[in-house]
Amino acid sequence: MNKSLLSGLVLTAFAGLAQAETSVQLYGLVDAGVGYSQRKVSYGDSWVKTRDIGLVDGIGGTNNWGLKGNEDLGNGTSAIFQLESGFSLGTGRSLSEDTLFSRRALVGLTGSDWGTVTLGRQFNVADDLLSPLDPFGTNFGQAGVTGGAFGDAVSANMSDSVKYMSPVWSGFQFGLGFSGRNQKTEYSSGAGRSVDRDTSNWITAGLSYTNGPLTAAAAYDRFRSDLTLGDQHEKSTTNMWNVGLTYDFNVLKAHLMYGQTRGVLPATGLSSGLIYSLDTALADSGYPALLSSTSGYRQQAWLAGLTIPVGDAGKFMLSYQGNHVKNSDSVFDKARGSLHIGSIGYSQDLSKRTTLYAVASYGSGSVRFDALDDKIKLKSTLIAAGMQHRF
Repeated sequence: MNKSLLSGLVLTAFAGLAQAETSVQLYGLVDAGVGYSQRKVSYGDSWVKTRDIGLVDGIGGTNNWGLKGNEDLGNGTSAIFQLESGFSLGTGRSLSEDTLFSRRALVGLTGSDWGTVTLGRQFNVADDLLSPLDPFGTNFGQAGVTGGAFGDAVSANMSDSVKYMSPVWSGFQFGLGFSGRNQKTEYSSGAGRSVDRDTSNWITAGLSYTNGPLTAAAAYDRFRSDLTLGDQHEKSTTNMWNVGLTYDFNVLKAHLMYGQTRGVLPATGLSSGLIYSLDTALADSGYPALLSSTSGYRQQAWLAGLTIPVGDAGKFMLSYQGNHVKNSDSVFDKARGSLHIGSIGYSQDLSKRTTLYAVASYGSGSVRFDALDDKIKLKSTLIAAGMQHRF
């Protein structure tokens, strides 16, 4: 065979392999330590106190493992996928018994010039743009933005979703997402015809801007539950919006966040953070529904925090967060409450993959009713130290 022809065939083969280059990566995070937690809910002379001392896991970050990969399709575009499962390091059990990849299960396309489109189970836009603005992020239990005063909407999983995240253009980035299905089952018999229908959906959107030391972001989530079972029709809408910013002064970074929630939370499958402990205490006291389970629910939440670097590998984290909640529906007798949480933490990177950390957080809250003299009160303490390794 002609040498030049052979060389041409070899080069063509290598070019095809390069264009179809695929990479698959096994990754994960393991996190464990020792800790003390205590939570007390009281009403009049009655109270319930739970205490836990011993090994804790997933405090500094949710234990998870996963697979992700990409294939270069040419022209700056790649096909991507990601499968991620959460688990307890202390017991080895999955965090979701009926879901194999409870955190992420997605496939999509990405390009440096036009952005990323993904389909499947994934986090909402607020998780990408807003949750990093908390000094503790979405971790460290009640010290973090989701476990504390804001609740899950700042970082939540969406099933059956489509999401688009733009590239960063002149400091700006935005994202849009939709989750939902239109399901209908019809029944016909001699007695007549009936229909079961579920058109519930979830819209998520957000915008961020970064310019030097300043980063600002805003996110909006709307949940609409629309379920028909024969003659029964249930419909509700929840609106959540949150804004935040950070400014890096080099010697420290300042953090601010504010958000509002209006509408039914249990219909979304989300919780309202630490205030949920008070919410469930209401149900145990004989109320027919959770405080956040009717359309009259309102929540305002806020956060102020600092991150102080210590050398090149350490940092102190401090935050104060709180909220006001109320429900104007008559069944709750104009219930209104508040929550306050103070937290301090420290993390030290031992390497690019291994980190030591410690955190202490104290929260207190109460809910009051017009017709009752006593309040339902909450006190919650978390103290933990641990290590985290990423692979």
